[in-house]
Amino acid sequence: MEQQIQRVLHESGEPAWRQYARLTVGDGGLGRLLRYECVTGLFQGCPGALGYALRRVAWRSLFGRCGRGVTIGRNVTLRGTDRISLGNRVVLDDNVVLDARGPDARIEIEDGVLISRNTIVRARGGLLRIGAGSDIGANCVVATDSKLEIGKDVLLAAFTYITAGGQHNYADPNTPIIRQGFTSKGGVVIEDDVWIGSHTTVSDGVRIGTGTVIGAHSFVNKSIEPRSIAWGVPAQRHRGRT
Repeated sequence: MEQQIQRVLHESGEPAWRQYARLTVGDGGLGRLLRYECVTGLFQGCPGALGYALRRVAWRSLFGRCGRGVTIGRNVTLRGTDRISLGNRVVLDDNVVLDARGPDARIEIEDGVLISRNTIVRARGGLLRIGAGSDIGANCVVATDSKLEIGKDVLLAAFTYITAGGQHNYADPNTPIIRQGFTSKGGVVIEDDVWIGSHTTVSDGVRIGTGTVIGAHSFVNKSIEPRSIAWGVPAQRHRGRT
């Protein structure tokens, strides 16, 4: 898989508006693009309670699915809107980015999820699902090129970085790394009731078991069994939870 944004913008041979439409509203036509531009242009930065109320009503039509009681903060950025599904009572704080780029990308955010400000949720290929009741902290990056599943009632503290897939190939020294595609180890699964401390990185091919606690500033590059307390670089299980 090459860098899709470069391919869409520079190699498709389509008119500029169509390239932009593929990034913003997916396969929607000119009418859907114009609606996206009008809705986001008018209400994206509107402050206060009025802004929340206007976005709650007007932005519903942008998503593939949008549940009841969704709250959208200021300056939220959406890409691939027809491939994004929001459950009931989802909260997107200020400056959140939801980016479902590419025809195989999907983002599913279930009921009651909070995504805090400045966080990027990006699916460049495959499914990215965040389970009901989960809390994604500020300034996180949650990204996949294959599969990323976050269970129910998961806590991600600020500055957590989760990458599923996206390991760049570099075997050919005569070809720029950016053009050699990616290798995936199968994605990332974070099971229910997991707490991941701040400034932690979770790499591809990892499963974190139910009820596990990962200490801050850890690097998780191997799976962690359920109900563990783990930390370190690389993260290791130090004891269990009783």
